[in-house]
Amino acid sequence: MKKLLLIISILSFLSCSSEEDHSPENIMDMIFVENPERTVKVNIIYVESQDSSDKSSYNLDEKEFINYLNGYYFHRLGIGLEIDESKKLINDELYDLTDNQGSEPSTFFTQSQETYDKDKINIYIIKRSNIRGIAGMGRSQRVLLTDEHLFTSTSPHEIGHALGLFHTHETGNIMSTEEKTLRQSFNKEQEEKIKKRIDQINLGS
Repeated sequence: MKKLLLIISILSFLSCSSEEDHSPENIMDMIFVENPERTVKVNIIYVESQDSSDKSSYNLDEKEFINYLNGYYFHRLGIGLEIDESKKLINDELYDLTDNQGSEPSTFFTQSQETYDKDKINIYIIKRSNIRGIAGMGRSQRVLLTDEHLFTSTSPHEIGHALGLFHTHETGNIMSTEEKTLRQSFNKEQEEKIKKRIDQINLGS
């Protein structure tokens, strides 16, 4: 029974292709609110290999990244993402997903199972050169993003998956798999689902 549940979980893990994504600054204004009605903690986890562990191979301004997510996507919903912890994960299997081509979602699911905090959103960052054809993945409060797609609509899209949302064909919707250059917003039903999941996370359930 446990094996069946694991297979179902892996199959429901969502991965998204890397084609034609965009940054939103030309079509959207940043919106910030002083006191969002809901906040959720975020861990940023840099995936490294044994060979790269002695030096950081990422140059991310974490504050700028969280401001990007809040300003373009989440503050307008009354939701605030807050950095809780920044850390490094040394994991050769996860670092070099080119060695796991075709099984990337299951590799991410199994290799992150023991390293994520269940009371936070966990964003794993991997080098773009170490994965083919996938911009990101998301499920169960876990997000995997390639470093070249951090400041695109892929980031809120995968966070949406991590908070329980699925794909849609709705034009302009962040969860759409079509016309990615038009992705701007969540709809009302998605917004309510995100808020409900954040409440559950903050209650530890």
